[in-house]
Amino acid sequence: MIETVDRRILGAFVCVDAITGSSVVPAIPVTSAQWNVKPNRSGTYVIFDGPGFDGLTTQFVPSGTWPAAPTQYEVTLQDPNLRYLPRRAMVSAPAAVPTIPPLPATPTGVFAPQQVTVFPSPAAAVGPNWATIRVSVTRAGTTPPQGLPYAIVQVVNTDGSAVLATGQTDSNGEALLAVIGPTLQPNPQGGGDVTVSTVSATATAYFLPRNLTQPSGWIPNPDDILNDLTNTALVTSSSPVTFSSGQDQSLSLALTLPPTP
Repeated sequence: MIETVDRRILGAFVCVDAITGSSVVPAIPVTSAQWNVKPNRSGTYVIFDGPGFDGLTTQFVPSGTWPAAPTQYEVTLQDPNLRYLPRRAMVSAPAAVPTIPPLPATPTGVFAPQQVTVFPSPAAAVGPNWATIRVSVTRAGTTPPQGLPYAIVQVVNTDGSAVLATGQTDSNGEALLAVIGPTLQPNPQGGGDVTVSTVSATATAYFLPRNLTQPSGWIPNPDDILNDLTNTALVTSSSPVTFSSGQDQSLSLALTLPPTP
């Protein structure tokens, strides 16, 4: 005898590698104080239940009680294999449910998992055609240099029109950034070869001084910085950088922090 059981889910999200843009498999273990969420074998985290939503999980066809707008809740991701840095993230549920049939040409709502970017640890494996930049972010004037934890580092092309790579420092102030197979670029010198294999860019570190006062074991949400790069509380430092396919280089960025009150 076969029994059919239909169950409504509240939404889903996936972890995306900051360098490759691909879904992370196997899934990074997740915890949430509010949700019942479990990853499947394809790396998609399925949200089964949450506070005040228990009645919705039995509605295979949504009724008028389905919320008009989702609510954000926090999840924590920690990789025991140290492939990726730990992070917190805000994810929304319940996701909108399109009218079916037919399915939308472009997936939306519960058919389009939200994306959470995760940053490789400094010890992560790299590809042979990657332009790799290993960045050390430190506090200026400290001896030995004091690494600044959970800073965001971005590499932007020379005219500022595109972000080429984004990374996050670990608890020691070290970050791994990479561009996969950078292509030939127009020669900016106006003479000689028409194209060059070396890419010129600018690397910038963004740091929130309050990170230094967080308790032991604190896990950051990198979106707190990424979504507000113009925040006047951020301390920044920039440096020119050049790279090419297959190159592995190191870069140090020292930040001058305000005096501790």
